[in-house]
Order: sequence, then structure tokens, then C-alpha cells
Amino acid sequence: MTSKPFNGTERRAYVRLDNSLPVRFKIPGNPSGPIYTATTRNISQGGLCLEIDHEKEALFEALSAAGQKIGIDINSLIPCRANLVTEMSNWISGRVDWARKSDQDHNLLQVGLEFEDLTEEARKRIRDYLVDQFLRQYPQHH
Repeated sequence: MTSKPFNGTERRAYVRLDNSLPVRFKIPGNPSGPIYTATTRNISQGGLCLEIDHEKEALFEALSAAGQKIGIDINSLIPCRANLVTEMSNWISGRVDWARKSDQDHNLLQVGLEFEDLTEEARKRIRDYLVDQFLRQYPQHH
């Protein structure tokens, strides 16, 4: 299991949105390999934290390899706007930064992913989603 020790210095480059979203992902390299589902714990412009049920321990071990690449279906992560609805998967790339058992729920395993090689369209879609969600959570009071 890969785990970066916390040395008291915050390493986050982006504000995180605590949000539980279903997400589909796969381990690249096997085009016909399985597609897994997990839930996000949080998401930011730079990455996300996946929570995986402890019953998928073998999957967690595979994801724990330092630098493991993961394909994330952005269409399952961030719903398309009504006029852009598509049934097709749209895969973006992530790299495992850390992996550990959840401190709050020992039945969950957490994997921190950093987005890699995002297209400008994917980057904008993530940014727009985050801004929209922050505005919903913290509306302006006039």
C-alpha cells in the first residue's frame, strides 16, 4: 500500500470540493479489461479521492502501485449538460498519488488520483462543475 506521510505541510494546489459522486474507472493496458465503479470523496481541478469498498482488496492492491495509471470516465463523474448528453464513455487519465485505508470508515479504501494530460475541454468541464457546485453550496447573500 502506498502512503505518503503527512509532514504537517498542506500539499494541495487546488481547493477540494467534498462531494460523493459515482465514477467509473479502468486500469489502462487491457482494452477489454473490466470497468470498475467507486465513489469520490472529494474532487478538485487537479484530481480526486476515490473510495473503494474493502471487499475489492485485490483491486485496491493493484491501484496502490506507485504511479499506477487509471482511466476515469468523465461522463460518469460529471454529468453532461442536457444538450450534450452522450452514452459514450469519455476517458481521462489519472495517476495514483497515494492509497490508504479510510480513517473514518475501515470498510473503505481511499485512493488519491492526480489528473494527467487533460484536454482543455476536460479541464474546462471540471472547472465549470466545481464552480457551479461551490456556488450552490455557498450562495451569495445580499
